[in-house]
Amino acid sequence: MSALKKFFQHNWLMIFYLNFKCLPFKQARKLPIDIYRKIRITSLRGKILINSTDIHRGMIKFGGRDSQIFALNPCIFDIKGDLIFNGAAELGVGCYLWVNDGAKLIFGNKVTIGGYTKIICHRYIKIGERTRVSWECQLLDTNLHHMKNQKTNELCEKESPIYLGAYNWIGNRCTIMKGVKTPNNTIIASNSLCNKDFSDIEEYSLLAGQPTRIIKSGIKRLFEGVDL
Repeated sequence: MSALKKFFQHNWLMIFYLNFKCLPFKQARKLPIDIYRKIRITSLRGKILINSTDIHRGMIKFGGRDSQIFALNPCIFDIKGDLIFNGAAELGVGCYLWVNDGAKLIFGNKVTIGGYTKIICHRYIKIGERTRVSWECQLLDTNLHHMKNQKTNELCEKESPIYLGAYNWIGNRCTIMKGVKTPNNTIIASNSLCNKDFSDIEEYSLLAGQPTRIIKSGIKRLFEGVDL
C-alpha cells in the first residue's frame, strides 16, 4: 500500500478534534488517539484518560482493525463516564462503546478488540493487559432492564462488574455478561455465553458453551510475534 493511500485512511479531522478536546495538551500534541475512516460520536460528556509514561503517536487506534473482513462502518462513541487506557490499544471497525454516567471502562496495555464488538459499561468493566477480544462480541455489565422475583418480590441484581484477566483470548461472537471474572490466561471459545464468576479456576483453562463451563485445562494461546 502506498504512503499516500495509508495517509488518507486516517480521519485527520477527528484525530485532531478528539486528541485536543479530550486529552491534556502535553499528551494531545503527540496525537496518541488514531482514527481510521469514520467515527460517530453521540456523547463525549465523560473523559478519555491515558495512563502511560510512553505517550506516542497512534498508540490507541480506532477503526483500523478487521477492515478487510467487514464493511467499513464507523466506530460509535457514547462516553458519559470514564474511558481509561493504561497503555496502547486497538479497536476494530464498527465497534460500539457505551460508558454510562459515573462508570469506568478500563483497558489494560495492548488490549485488542475485534471489529463490530459492542461494550456496554453501566458501572465497571476492566480488561487486563494483552487480552484479545475477537470480532462481533458483546460485553455487558448490566441486564439493562429490571427484573423481579415474583415469589419473594425481590428485585434481581441488574448490574455487576466485569473483570477479564490479562492474556485472555475471547473467541468471536462471545457474550460476556455482568459479574463475569476470569483469571489470567483464560480462553473462551467462539459463540460462548459467559455469565458467572470464574475467578477461582486455574489459569490456562478453556471455557466453552452456553452457558460456559470448563472444557480443558493447561491450554495456552500463543501471542508471540503478533504484538501490537
